Amino acid sequence: MTRAWLLAVVAACKHDAPPPAASPPAGSAAVAAVSTVSCAAVPFAVSTPVPEASGAAWLAVAGKTVVVTMGDSDRDGAYGLIDPESGDTLETGKLPLGDAGDDLEGLAVRDGVLYGLTSAGWMRAWKRTGTGIGSGGFDLVDGPYPLGPVDLPDKSSHDRPPKTDGMVCGARGVNCGRNYEGLCLPAHPSGACAGYAVAKADGHLYCLADAGDADHPGRFAVRREPALELGRPGAIADCAFAADTDELYVGANGFALNAVSRVVGWRDLATAHVEPIGDLGLGFCEGLAVRGDDIYRFSDLGGAPSLTTKFRCTSLPR
Repeated sequence: MTRAWLLAVVAACKHDAPPPAASPPAGSAAVAAVSTVSCAAVPFAVSTPVPEASGAAWLAVAGKTVVVTMGDSDRDGAYGLIDPESGDTLETGKLPLGDAGDDLEGLAVRDGVLYGLTSAGWMRAWKRTGTGIGSGGFDLVDGPYPLGPVDLPDKSSHDRPPKTDGMVCGARGVNCGRNYEGLCLPAHPSGACAGYAVAKADGHLYCLADAGDADHPGRFAVRREPALELGRPGAIADCAFAADTDELYVGANGFALNAVSRVVGWRDLATAHVEPIGDLGLGFCEGLAVRGDDIYRFSDLGGAPSLTTKFRCTSLPR
């Protein structure tokens, strides 16, 4: 894939270009200059019928582990279950949404519960129904609820950071406020952060604290600090914990050539740093999943189908 071809695809997608990168503030993530990992594309379905695939997560369904992906705004919660070996789409459907907007951008799973985060900063939780793949769906079991006080306007951010310390905008906001693009939940959380969210508008990884109670277990709240700068505004698209390790990865979109990196020392964002893996994916990648030596990217080209790619890498940390 040439740089010129990729930029042509990005232009065709009609995404607004991000603003110029600002000088990194003190305490920003140090980025290693050269990757020690080699990745190559392997045979995999080239697309899924899920429109505007914008997130990815691992989920066990009827004894089989699949990748869940979903569409973003105006797709009414469209989702698909993807075979991780062939890339075939095994099931499609609609996630029930409740009374809030449908701009789902981040997906993650913990303890069999599927969590979905909107760009505005509102969370939902679903559990699987049915007995098999192709004969089930999902029930909405919590949310939508805001990750904190609604303290930002619903106006689109155009991938520029808010001028205040606000973290959440209105329930039906689209690409507003911090413009959250990714959600990642470690299988074994420790410390103050139960999970993390990627904000596209300022290129930061934000801490999600445990905010559950007896009536609403498994809830989260976003924190302004600690935070880790991952990259330039408008370019960071997703985050994901590997299915079989506690390694944390982040994926950029086409404005950063679909780069994938690893966050080293993620349990303490004050001292964490970023190591590059490579430029992985076709089109305008937004979804990211990792398992073993394999990295999966899902591309949002503004409609259906969505491009899918799988890469096999050497020397991924275990």
